Amino acid sequence: NIDVNPKWNPDMVADCDNLPMFEDGSIDLIVSHHCIEHAPCGGADKFLKESHRLLKSGGSLIITIPDLKALAQRLLAGGISDYIYIVNLMGAYMDSEADRHKWHYTQATLEQALMHAGFYARLIQPFDWRHIEGADIAKDFWILGMEAVKE
Repeated sequence: NIDVNPKWNPDMVADCDNLPMFEDGSIDLIVSHHCIEHAPCGGADKFLKESHRLLKSGGSLIITIPDLKALAQRLLAGGISDYIYIVNLMGAYMDSEADRHKWHYTQATLEQALMHAGFYARLIQPFDWRHIEGADIAKDFWILGMEAVKE
């Protein structure tokens, strides 16, 4: 577990945009669970490219984020309150500006960002929500999960 904020007690405190301590093509699986929405517009690009660099051929990057389209549809249908919608868009502030959400994606825009980072479109697909040992991945209507496999 890597996090830039030590308050979450990660195994390693580091910026995921720059992980020189790991060799190229040395990692089988990277799980980014509700992380890239905390970067501003274009801010996740470095992380996505760094993930591509780190992954072995056949390795996977799994990303989960708030699903902008699903949240908007549910709000417009009256299925969630304005408060729940806004918390998911802006993030739940917990004493740090890093808690705030700064950018959002739909499936299409996340796929575009992954392709820009070097993943091939044919190897980008919705995450199948399988159990991954050591990863506590939440699943709900408002969560977009995507998996990109490095060729």
